[in-house]
Amino acid sequence: MRQPIQDESWYSYPGMVAIVTARHEGKQNIMASGWHTYIGSSPGIYGISLRKETYTYTLIEQSGAFGVHFLPAHCSEIIQAVGTYSGRDLDKFKEFNIEYEEGLQVDIPVLTDAYFAYECRTLSITSFGDHEWIAGEIVQRYRDDTCFLENGLPDFSKLEIPLYAGRSTYKILNHESPEKNHPLHLNRSK
Repeated sequence: MRQPIQDESWYSYPGMVAIVTARHEGKQNIMASGWHTYIGSSPGIYGISLRKETYTYTLIEQSGAFGVHFLPAHCSEIIQAVGTYSGRDLDKFKEFNIEYEEGLQVDIPVLTDAYFAYECRTLSITSFGDHEWIAGEIVQRYRDDTCFLENGLPDFSKLEIPLYAGRSTYKILNHESPEKNHPLHLNRSK
């Protein structure tokens, strides 16, 4: 049975993690964002929530552009790593051997391992509590067609999606039995 609680807690997990990239004047970064969503069409608009203190936020604010990427489960360790370390301290692309190509519409890195990605041009940045909500017009989309069915839905016989469950734990969403949807615990060795 539900019980009223007094502490400041919220529930939004499990959920997909988006990988955000940004670049300004030759400096670039990559980070994980658990709070994001598609928020409009005609034109397509995607929103991400970042803390103002992040290096990626600074690059987005300065450049007016960002990338949103979705990586398959075999990239879960990269997802964890880019969400753990700051780009102010190290070049995460080099440190974790993350491959990318140049954006076609805006100056951002586009991850080659992404099964789906957006290039976005920033429309607005709004403060909500301790996070900044960044809305961007989608100016380019990328899709690995081998991971999708003809109707546009993911092909789970070819794609396993990591769902973030909180506390450095992921569940793998795939087409097989529930026993195969096991937790993936990642080491946080530095």
